[in-house]
Amino acid sequence: MTDAPKADLHEGFRDPLRAGSAALTGFLDGVDRLPGVRAIHRAMRRSLGIRPGMRVLDAGCGIGLEVARLARRYPDARFTGLDKNPDLLDTARQRAVPSPPNLSWLHAALETSELEEGSYDAVRTERVLMYAPHPLFGELLDLLVRLVRPGGRLVLFELDYGATMLSAGRDDDALVRPLDDLLERALPQPLAGRKIPLELAARGMAEVAAVPYSFSVNEPVWRGIVHDTLLLALEREPGRHEELRSWLEAQAAGAHDSPFLAAFTGVLTTARRPDGA
Repeated sequence: MTDAPKADLHEGFRDPLRAGSAALTGFLDGVDRLPGVRAIHRAMRRSLGIRPGMRVLDAGCGIGLEVARLARRYPDARFTGLDKNPDLLDTARQRAVPSPPNLSWLHAALETSELEEGSYDAVRTERVLMYAPHPLFGELLDLLVRLVRPGGRLVLFELDYGATMLSAGRDDDALVRPLDDLLERALPQPLAGRKIPLELAARGMAEVAAVPYSFSVNEPVWRGIVHDTLLLALEREPGRHEELRSWLEAQAAGAHDSPFLAAFTGVLTTARRPDGA
């Protein structure tokens, strides 16, 4: 039987003390290379509408891959990468060397950052709010709305685990249903993607638009966020779902040769803070 992993990536992203930075960095690198994620990044860049002189915040920048790209691509705009994990932020700084002069880093949790209202022309987040439990989820949305200046834009991409697809393999399709449920329960906000558009509209944001994006994952990413997450979930419920453990082991044994392991869906939500708001 496959040994349960010692670290939970989800817990590591929620709490810097719960997983080693090497595991998180490796996972973030792997996700960044996925073609479907690269397509999402291109859509987010278009939505940001970056122009000379703009101030842009990447809230929850992780190892800074995308914010560093933006800083190099748009040298006449100013960028800040914020993250609460000091190890990931150190990695971001090291990888950005030589650092673009228009890029700065801020070690802080968004909710305690004490950034001034209207500090930014645009704010982006990517796979961040799904880790915020209630009531922090709503508080962070309030904060993001306040951080962007009147007329400025929010560009938020969040996964929606209610639309995740796991490969059924050759086994009974019914086995996939409880595994989907276990994956959802690994997150405080598994349906963040579908919630955010209405939440922003309720906060008075204008021009709220939502576009879903799906992307498939390769074997290393699947192993980190699907296989290991499910093994840990089953480990916490001893004696339950032995057939699910067997199914997961069979999937893992054939993962290298599988043409499809899983696909995730998220929603790219964009919105503008009304002038005078």
